[in-house]
Amino acid sequence: MPRDESLSILLVDDSAFFLSLLADKLESQYRMTTMTATNAAEAMVELSEGSVDCIVSDYRMPETTGLELYEMVADQYDVPFILLTSEGDEEIASRAISMGIDEYLQKQSVREDEPLKLLVNRIRTVVEQRRAQRKYERLVDNSPDEISQISVDGKILAANETMATAFNVSQAELVGQPLSAFLPDEVASRRLEEGKRAIAAGSAVTFQDSIGVRHFHNIAVPLSTTGDVDSMQLVTREITLQKRNERELEQKSEKLAMINRIVRHDINNDVQLLTGWADRLKDHVDEAGMDTVERIEDTGNHIAELTAIARDFVESLEDDTDIALERTDLSRTLEAEANKKRTTYEDAKIVVDDLPRVEVRANELLASVFGNLLSNAIRHNDSEQPEVRIRSKETDTNVSVRVADNGPGIRDDRKDSIFGKGSKGPESPGTGVGLHLVAALVDKFGGDVWIEDNEPHGAVFVVELPKPPGNRGTVGTSTAGEGTDSGTAR
Repeated sequence: MPRDESLSILLVDDSAFFLSLLADKLESQYRMTTMTATNAAEAMVELSEGSVDCIVSDYRMPETTGLELYEMVADQYDVPFILLTSEGDEEIASRAISMGIDEYLQKQSVREDEPLKLLVNRIRTVVEQRRAQRKYERLVDNSPDEISQISVDGKILAANETMATAFNVSQAELVGQPLSAFLPDEVASRRLEEGKRAIAAGSAVTFQDSIGVRHFHNIAVPLSTTGDVDSMQLVTREITLQKRNERELEQKSEKLAMINRIVRHDINNDVQLLTGWADRLKDHVDEAGMDTVERIEDTGNHIAELTAIARDFVESLEDDTDIALERTDLSRTLEAEANKKRTTYEDAKIVVDDLPRVEVRANELLASVFGNLLSNAIRHNDSEQPEVRIRSKETDTNVSVRVADNGPGIRDDRKDSIFGKGSKGPESPGTGVGLHLVAALVDKFGGDVWIEDNEPHGAVFVVELPKPPGNRGTVGTSTAGEGTDSGTAR
């Protein structure tokens, strides 16, 4: 409720004695500021000269009645109005309410101390309601959505500025007109029917419609106007751009699915044939030709890795909105990926320290995370014998896996940006999408990935993953050193 001392009340009555008595009580007992007027003309002068929160006016005055004063006020000001009537003036009270007066009381009830509280409570209530209404109207007028009040027969009872702008008319030109005067008949009819459905259900109804190439999302909310005439509030938002984006997204998804099929079948099958033919050539070439055959095999393996990245990347995009996480055996995944890379990169040394048997929250794409990290550590390694060591460490809630290599390392200024889409070094033979995929997948798993320096040289990729809730409590830590020469190999 508003603070009483912030309320400025204009009292209007042809009885100076009554005005003095009422003003004194409102000021002394309720700390309200009062102004007085003995007729309508004085009241209008007071309104023009100062701010008034509420008007309390007698009905029976010699020159101008309280209802006539209300009409004068309503034409120029937005001020709550309370009418005081004599006992037995039920017809006057009914007319007052139908005209839009906020409240009425019998004058006799405000002459005594205890009944005066009723008037004070009514003043507070109508002022608070009017302030709330003004706030709501400002929100409606400033809304980017078209907002209107529509009667059950399709007449526009009120409309905000956004709706007026949409139809290139003023708000006044909208009010009183049928909805069909501004919309195609079928659209107006549909919106009216949905509004009636909202009124019948007593709850909001949402629906979409179109006008030519433009698309709209609508909300119909049941309302009741003065006199209990059913009506609805209609909120309309244009979603043409959203619909266009949805169609483009669907088209892109279809293209991604087609690329995924090509990658997973056609290209992969051709790569397998290529590496198979290269293997047969080994028995038919001399030492000089063997170097070319090995390059063909290496390139074929690289293409196979890229197709696997592309496949996993597409699958990760398809799961963008809702990815299912499950208990995944971390040590089994790491060992399987290490064995795959040992077969692909026979000259590299891959060491897996003793790993605790532990599960993490992930899915089958976890293999792609470590497969890409291992390939990255080997392919970008400039040492005579690339070496990679994998170790892990547990906490109550997480497991961190450290993939350390003996390569050239990564500069500090690139450690954060290297996981960006398409990021790669100037001498890198890769696409940069592999590490981007790693970061995207780890984020989907609710984990984190970062880079540290290895000693004496090289880089350490650290992947931190959450444990499933039922897998928390027991903590186990591998004890091998970080360097690439310590620990027990598998």
